[in-house]
Amino acid sequence: MASSLRLPVGSLASSARPSIMIPQPYAPISHIRSFSQVPQRWAAIRSQNFNAPSVTQPSMKSRAKDAMQGQAMPNDIGLLPGTFVRPLWRDMPSIFTNPKDAWYLQWTWIKNVFSNFASVAFYTYKDKMGDSMLWGKRRQIARQLHADMYTALANGDVSALRALCCDGLANKLVNQVENRPSNQKVTWSRVRWLRQPDTLFRGVRILADRATKIPEIPNSGIRQIVFRMTSRQTMGKATIVGRGKSAERIEEPKKVQDCREYIVIQQIIWHGKPSGWRIWGHANPTTMEVIKADPFFQPGLSMMERWEAMKSTMGK
Repeated sequence: MASSLRLPVGSLASSARPSIMIPQPYAPISHIRSFSQVPQRWAAIRSQNFNAPSVTQPSMKSRAKDAMQGQAMPNDIGLLPGTFVRPLWRDMPSIFTNPKDAWYLQWTWIKNVFSNFASVAFYTYKDKMGDSMLWGKRRQIARQLHADMYTALANGDVSALRALCCDGLANKLVNQVENRPSNQKVTWSRVRWLRQPDTLFRGVRILADRATKIPEIPNSGIRQIVFRMTSRQTMGKATIVGRGKSAERIEEPKKVQDCREYIVIQQIIWHGKPSGWRIWGHANPTTMEVIKADPFFQPGLSMMERWEAMKSTMGK
């Protein structure tokens, strides 16, 4: 199953990428890889015309230019800043014991719903960066990528993993395949989607859909969609002992696990040429600690100001 396949989560091209067994059954599964996490207050951003203070990590634009100078088409340039990943009800502040935080989290979510819609609409119709908004196809794309990725991981198909995943995630998965015993065979299957309230009884729920142009790189942009997925998965292992006609296949009992995952898929357009959809990685639900520290969630920003702030931060 997913956890036994040890799907890891990387960070933004960082030197230390944690190795985590994920997804765990109904538990947060990874750390958000953000290229800009700046703990300044909203006032600092507004006074600087939405240009966030300098940070230790290069911006999206810098990463893109560096990669293109090396004649490589970048596909892993970070999670869009200010992405709100709605947590489960049970993980939200209590309306009885902490009503202020509970209300503020809900209000933040509502504002992000509208700002996300605006960003995709501008991206598609004003910036002409996409053929359509894909309202009816997003879940279908995510379901297929999810199945293809885990199947490729089980089969040890390195080429497929690099085609399906962004570089940070693909490198982790390929490393996992290369470290697998050569005589071990793995199988994976998704038994069914778990249609529960936290996915609106669909098994796959869209939590965020955001898009923006990449500053100073003509006809280039990025779109990312965050999903909550709940599914029942099975994983089996077999060890081949011996060679030739005397080889024996020793099967381990198949494991069944119910998994909750927060998966991010993305599509990048470079100079007018769209890439295919890929799995960027996994994300954590947004907590009140993140909301209070991240300037993109601070009170006082209008929907358009948040969108402009996102573009400005990317362009630094």
